[in-house]
Amino acid sequence: MSEEQQKVFLYVPCQMDLFQAETVTSVITVLDRLGLFCHYDPESTCCGRRFFMEGEIQYAKDLGYQVIHSYTEYCDLHSKKFPVVVPDAACAGFMRSHFDMILKNATLPSELNNFVGNLYELCDFIVNVLNVNYLNNVFPHRVFYFKSCAAKHLYPENNAPETLLRNTKGLDLIEDTEEKNCCCGANGRFAMLNPDTAEKMTGSIMARAYEKGAEYITSTDIHCLQLMDAYKQQHGVDIDIIHIADILRGE
Repeated sequence: MSEEQQKVFLYVPCQMDLFQAETVTSVITVLDRLGLFCHYDPESTCCGRRFFMEGEIQYAKDLGYQVIHSYTEYCDLHSKKFPVVVPDAACAGFMRSHFDMILKNATLPSELNNFVGNLYELCDFIVNVLNVNYLNNVFPHRVFYFKSCAAKHLYPENNAPETLLRNTKGLDLIEDTEEKNCCCGANGRFAMLNPDTAEKMTGSIMARAYEKGAEYITSTDIHCLQLMDAYKQQHGVDIDIIHIADILRGE
């Protein structure tokens, strides 16, 4: 890494860190190809989103503070602010939308504003900050893109994932136009408290993808994809589940 190389502060969602570390490698590879050095704090914690959704506000506040503190330390070390890149719309949207509320009395306003004001979902960062629409990646498959609830409502007005998928060499993109407000059922405790309903919701998405001849289902949200993968394995659906970063890395 040269001193002139642009750096980003990479925040990895805990579900990706724990269960799908190979996707983290894809994220770093994509950003490295764009000339960016990724700083990742090995002591990184959960952003607090799941605790917030459970009503455990103090736990969410404590975890959120650790994220802000880690970012601030890195910025102070280099005497400048860095973009925060998050390969998940739900975590990115939560931190953007809720950190102001839960952390306003727990950290300095300048530290909070520096973090929230420089935070981006991965695809949004590539397309709308770096102004890159083509990555020269190759993925010769028919892919069903599931736009999650978070990508539609919590981190809205972001069509960067579709842009990058359309510009992937060999990729035949299927967009889910039938049910714009559909949910996969993965959010919070819904799937645990309402397993039959959640299974039907997940199944309807899988069925639409299968009927359209998809080889893969992708999304910006790791928790949605993990629930779909569990459904696939339980019901033997012949569709592979893949995070968008793995597609952007290319084959």
